[in-house]
Amino acid sequence: MATQKSENRSGLRNVLLVVLALFILMIMTTGVAYVVAKNIAGGSVKYVESSRDQVAYNAGEFLTNLADKGYIKLSMVYLLNDKQCEKEVVSKDSEIRDKVFTILRSKTHDSVKDSNGMEELRKEIKEALNQLLNGGRIVDVYFTDIIVN
Repeated sequence: MATQKSENRSGLRNVLLVVLALFILMIMTTGVAYVVAKNIAGGSVKYVESSRDQVAYNAGEFLTNLADKGYIKLSMVYLLNDKQCEKEVVSKDSEIRDKVFTILRSKTHDSVKDSNGMEELRKEIKEALNQLLNGGRIVDVYFTDIIVN
């Protein structure tokens, strides 16, 4: 009888140790998951200061031949720093479109076929147009439609 009680106590103690170990493991797993999720989310979230003065200007569609072969067709939107810049862009629309066409016609098929080439094109257009503008600035250039053939 005494040995049976000690076996029951020993079995109960083993069950309690297993339950305690599982509980500690569950707490540790939750903590690790929290830290990992916080680090992943913290690294990918970017806080962007938005200016209410910025204006999106639809530049329209551009279709022209490339320097070597094929053609490029794209639609663009300019992100402008303010309403005054929008007025300047509207007043210089012909000059701006001519400059964009000149840049596009100078490109080869290989230079605009991948994302790196398109990023370079975006930067080149932005810099060239900012040189044309007196008061305003183009903050960014977005391609809304792209076909390179």
